[in-house]
Amino acid sequence: MTIIAAGSACFALIRRNVTAAAVLLVIPYAATVSCNLAKGWAERPRPSLDCASIQADGFSFPSGHAVGVTTGFLLAALYVSSQTPRAVSAPMLFLAGLSAELVAWSRVLLGAHFSVDVLAGQLLGAGWLAVAALVLHRRSVRRLRREARRARSNSSGERVSS
Repeated sequence: MTIIAAGSACFALIRRNVTAAAVLLVIPYAATVSCNLAKGWAERPRPSLDCASIQADGFSFPSGHAVGVTTGFLLAALYVSSQTPRAVSAPMLFLAGLSAELVAWSRVLLGAHFSVDVLAGQLLGAGWLAVAALVLHRRSVRRLRREARRARSNSSGERVSS
């Protein structure tokens, strides 16, 4: 997830969007911190299945993988797709969503989480994703308003000849 966050932040910096770069780095980190705080508060033990494929440490609720892929994959895909043509952005968003779902639910199949852990992780990740979308959207709206004001002031300052 760190590579995806750093890569998408670099993409934002190349496009000279410092706010987006900060959001792309800070939101996944904040989501991870909030997940760890929730795990410490809930202290729910992991499933103890004899058929579990992996042995995971720590508490189970909410799933950190679900939080991470929901915020990481989808946030990066939302930002990058907003900068690309629709023919590219739609498949990119679909693949990011599908990948996030597969990674999150694989934790249940591997025996590391209960399904409610994954659902809670996805909801927590979606909450942080909504915060990121609000910040990015408000910045875009402000930029568009500034550009519209500039365009109006430029057009009103020009003389009209007949």
